[in-house]
Amino acid sequence: MIEGIGALHRVDDEDQERILAWRNAPEVRAAMYTRHEISETEHAAWWTRFMSDPARQMFIAVQSGAELGVVGVEAPAGPQSASWWFYAAPGAPRGAGRRMEVLALELVFGPMARETLACEVRQENVRVITLHESFGFEKTGEIMRDTPEGPVKAVQLALTLERWAARRAGLLAEIAQTGDAS
Repeated sequence: MIEGIGALHRVDDEDQERILAWRNAPEVRAAMYTRHEISETEHAAWWTRFMSDPARQMFIAVQSGAELGVVGVEAPAGPQSASWWFYAAPGAPRGAGRRMEVLALELVFGPMARETLACEVRQENVRVITLHESFGFEKTGEIMRDTPEGPVKAVQLALTLERWAARRAGLLAEIAQTGDAS
């Protein structure tokens, strides 16, 4: 829990249906690699793979009782790096993405003790790329991903603990006060 920002609650099987509904929301699908409506069978297979992998963790972000969205982290044993993804719940309050980003960064660079956090964003999702850059993420490359809908170009970004530490105090104060981090 970060006062004024929110908390991450680890998901369990009771969250599976709600997360499927969120994944299938048009505004969420528009930013994902998988843009088709996900069936219950497809979601159940993904859920089982994700939840059975000890390197992966998934959380629901909440703030003042409002569900902000989902945060996923992959942190393999050994390497000092992790990767992450997130999406806002349909109808999430303004500033949800910024709050989820802070919560993820605090987890990865705090209790998980990682040195670097990476992510990928569809190239056309400029808003999220800009959000990540406002937290100190830097573009590290581009990659083509094969998806059920065909190849997709993604931007790769990474943030180091050092860059986060330099921005952390100011961003935490700003987001706690306004929900904004521009």
